Amino acid sequence: MRSMSAVSSYQRGIAAIVGVGPNLGRSIARKFAHEGYTVAILARDLGRLSRFADEIAREEKAQVFAIRIDCADSKSVREAFEGVLSLGFVEVLVYNAYQPVSYPSNFTDIRIDSFEKSLAVSSVGAFHCAQQVIPGMVERGRGTILFTGCSVSLNGIAGFSELCCGKFALRGLSQCLAKEFQPSGVHVAHVIIDGIVGPPRGPSAAVGSSSQRSLVGEQQRGGVGEGSVMMDPDSLAQTYWHLHVQDRTAWTQEIDLRPSSHTRFF
Repeated sequence: MRSMSAVSSYQRGIAAIVGVGPNLGRSIARKFAHEGYTVAILARDLGRLSRFADEIAREEKAQVFAIRIDCADSKSVREAFEGVLSLGFVEVLVYNAYQPVSYPSNFTDIRIDSFEKSLAVSSVGAFHCAQQVIPGMVERGRGTILFTGCSVSLNGIAGFSELCCGKFALRGLSQCLAKEFQPSGVHVAHVIIDGIVGPPRGPSAAVGSSSQRSLVGEQQRGGVGEGSVMMDPDSLAQTYWHLHVQDRTAWTQEIDLRPSSHTRFF
């Protein structure tokens, strides 16, 4: 792992976290703010996002900017990243966006617009966001792109076709970008969250509403058995940070994360 002195040996850029809700996205944003980054957090709900930005900025004494984005709308992505790029060089992109739908779903009952929206958010939005930041990363010979996947990124599951297809595509995008741009100094990794993300267990757990304790979390839903152990988003955020500071002689391209008391959900 690259030392902190090496990480800070050049001027840091912006960490852009796309798909920030009360659990994983907010924890990732807080971690990068804690490490000294200026952070841009992006999601559809600008009101809630602004509250998160104020909280993180106050707690970490960092600059945090809230920017609205609709990852299913290419125009919205371009406009959002005009704002992000106006802040400076985007050194880190974390794509954590997810389209909530009802699971499991009877295939014949799925509406085509719902299916297309899930594909758009899970994969097409990631494509658009990556296109906005990769040129700057290649120009500077450094940068990190981290995509959040889940259990169904690897296995098709009955009743989960909307989520599976988008997450399969996201994993393929991650692998393609890694092969194309890692020789240029851009670290691309796919993070499989094999479990249910709950609210933070630390001090940040007190912030927000009881809805944070939903089994849905931000990224995962369905197939959950009784007594399943929720994953701590602050602990997950540590892994995103470690991926960012890895030495380029030993980059991880994909990693699976699951709780120790784990019954595979799918």
